[in-house]
Amino acid sequence: MHFQWFYLLTPLLRPHAYLDPGSGSFLIQLLIAGLVGAAFLVKAYWKKIKGLFNRSDKQKEEDNDIQQ
Repeated sequence: MHFQWFYLLTPLLRPHAYLDPGSGSFLIQLLIAGLVGAAFLVKAYWKKIKGLFNRSDKQKEEDNDIQQ
């Protein structure tokens, strides 16, 4: 019984596609475009990203007062 289900599903599990060199270069192009797009977003929002990790001047002053 279990084998019958397996044989019914095997045509769905086998890929029937051919990847030629043009498809491979297209996938590489997509990868490069994604990396360049991510780099652009980081560059565009760098100040906001940096601001998440920096303390404000007020916090720095409070830390200096505590240390003295």
